[in-house]
Amino acid sequence: MKPLPKKFLSSKERKDMWKDAKKLVKKVDKALKLSEIHVVGSYVSNKKHPEDIDFVIITKAKGKKPNKAWPVDFIILPESENVKEYLAFFKKYMKKKHGADAKPVRLK
Repeated sequence: MKPLPKKFLSSKERKDMWKDAKKLVKKVDKALKLSEIHVVGSYVSNKKHPEDIDFVIITKAKGKKPNKAWPVDFIILPESENVKEYLAFFKKYMKKKHGADAKPVRLK
């Protein structure tokens, strides 16, 4: 993984956030062999105190051709008030795309 440009590590708070996030992303990368990792959102802006670090990760299956899509999508959200909104969005999306019986199923 390439280093993050130093301009985004301008405070102790930002450095601590990055250190913790980088550990997690490296574990995910090791397990899933990510093709690409992008940092997006407020952390890579001029915002002095970003709330979190958002990542977009691109995956491919082991042993598959590089352009072949991996048959699993992960959406990782922090525990926050937005979780219910995201689930409501996915419920509507699934109903539209897959029919009235399709809806999120909680496993844990």
